[in-house]
Amino acid sequence: MFGLPGMTVAVLFGFPIFWIVYTIIFYIKSKDWPDDLETKEEGGSNNG
Repeated sequence: MFGLPGMTVAVLFGFPIFWIVYTIIFYIKSKDWPDDLETKEEGGSNNG
């Protein structure tokens, strides 16, 4: 692409694509964190 070596193209496009997918997965897994925190608080504390 644009006369660049294949490895350069893979790095230039692969890393941003990886980061976007990573961010989407993190968002999906973490969007319920406040609900999880409230559920733990309802159960009480184990700190004495």
